[in-house]
Amino acid sequence: MASFGPVHVCSNADGWGPRSDGADLDALGLALDIPMTDFSNETLEKLVGEKWGKPRVCDFTLAGQKWQEQRAVKGKGKGKGTVVANKDDEGFVLVDTQIPVKNVSKGRGGGKSKGRGKSIAVNYQEGILGQKQKPFYSSNQNQGGGKGGKGGKSKGFGKGKGQSVPTFKEWSVTTKTEWEVKREIQLSSLTKLQLNAKDVKFEDVCWCGRLDTYSKEYDRLTAKIERPIRRFEDLNFFNVSTSDDPILTNLLQTDEEVSVIATDQVLAVLIAAARSVYSWDIVVTKIQNKLIFDKRDGSPIDLLTVNESAKDPPSNDSPEHMNSPIKLGQEASCINQNFSQMVLDHGVKTQTMDQPNPFEEDDEGGRAASGAYRYRTVTLPGNPKDECEFNQNPVKLAVRTEINAKMPADGQYVSVKALNEFDPKLNYSWRTALETQRGAVLATELKNNAFKLGRWTAQSMLSGSEIMKIGYASRARSNDPWSHVILGVQTYYTDGFAEQIGMNRNNAFGILRTIIDIIMSYETSQPTKYLVMKDPTKPVIRVYEIPWDTFAEEEDDGEEEDDDDDKDLDEDGNEVPQQP
Repeated sequence: MASFGPVHVCSNADGWGPRSDGADLDALGLALDIPMTDFSNETLEKLVGEKWGKPRVCDFTLAGQKWQEQRAVKGKGKGKGTVVANKDDEGFVLVDTQIPVKNVSKGRGGGKSKGRGKSIAVNYQEGILGQKQKPFYSSNQNQGGGKGGKGGKSKGFGKGKGQSVPTFKEWSVTTKTEWEVKREIQLSSLTKLQLNAKDVKFEDVCWCGRLDTYSKEYDRLTAKIERPIRRFEDLNFFNVSTSDDPILTNLLQTDEEVSVIATDQVLAVLIAAARSVYSWDIVVTKIQNKLIFDKRDGSPIDLLTVNESAKDPPSNDSPEHMNSPIKLGQEASCINQNFSQMVLDHGVKTQTMDQPNPFEEDDEGGRAASGAYRYRTVTLPGNPKDECEFNQNPVKLAVRTEINAKMPADGQYVSVKALNEFDPKLNYSWRTALETQRGAVLATELKNNAFKLGRWTAQSMLSGSEIMKIGYASRARSNDPWSHVILGVQTYYTDGFAEQIGMNRNNAFGILRTIIDIIMSYETSQPTKYLVMKDPTKPVIRVYEIPWDTFAEEEDDGEEEDDDDDKDLDEDGNEVPQQP
């Protein structure tokens, strides 16, 4: 067998490491150029400190590991990786040697639909409660894919190229330094504007679409006999912008007295602006002393807000969470679309209007949702004492308004809307409060959703809807944004409800006349574009003069998409060459 000699053991009674006299090293046959008396941290720092900093040789202490992590983060050391602090049960440290890559994504919002115009809002039935699967809604921020129709492309909420889903907590449009601020208006000053509503004249131009009768059985609903909300995925819901409405643009060109065109949706935002918290914007185009009040594709105006003015509004820390502001806005918009169709009595004959729905195409598939478009002219009187000649004369607006249904007995026009509850508490929920404290529930909603209720009331005023039906919808389960139930429906007369929330016609028409006069006062020799935008950080709206081609890139991108859609593709997705 092999023999082993005695092992020399170095002993240092004075401390750790070799003895200072070097006797142990000599016995082992080792030599060190540096005298042991000088083998100290100061000596090492002098030798290697300029390159490595304070030396830590085989330092497995917590401080040593932290030093190694700092070196790895700075790109020093072997592997130059990023040290991940998570440790497994055996005490090893996992080091990720991959270089971090930023997740940069481009792309556009969901589906498109071709038509005459360009601006149809998303059909909220798809991607939320409809044909798309739930993972699509939970994992995709850029949702779209509505059933469009003759009225435009439904580009979804995402626009690509930096513009994605509108986040209510941020600026709706990123301003540029070259944009000139023409006017800054405090929201508190809007409440002081007045115009005698008795002198305002309404005149119907035409009716389009069809009108169904409201079913009074929904007035008898209670929390104990709640009813699930049905889904209407096969219907086309339209939300066409002003400039893409063929009837409004035709009125502006043919009627010399009409100087302003808009939709009730846009005008309602201006009327209720003093109640808003989140940012929104309206594009105003001025051509030959005529104004077009319009909205952008994917504008926050397209969505309803939830608890916008609440003391504790929804958090935007996790935009993909089902209770984030944008997801709640999509949910609320979907509920209102479904509810407006659910409450109709299809056993009663439908009233067909003089003209068909101007945005519906036969080859689109599906049919338009029930509802009538009421095109009206609104003449706002002038102020004879004003120094400006334009302000002294009346202004005639052409407005497209919407009516959801009519009452069965007297045929009064009805506006159907729905409030939604998304976070019922253990000690408070609509299922219990609506039975005993219905007035308190409404008071809370007036405080938490002042802007939304103000918009609904203003739209009812403009459309001539005498009655407002407001439903109370709640999630079937608090963690399920897909299924909802109706707990009850309350009926209000529009003028009475407006008075209850502190809105009156004198102030509403005064706001519209003032905004029109302000923009008309800017002297321009060529077509000009303005942006009216709410500041998300202050109770202020500003009027910007913006370049004429602003937002034109979005329209051009949409046209390119349509051009791509029109091309014939083979099985592999390649373009089929055109036959001569």
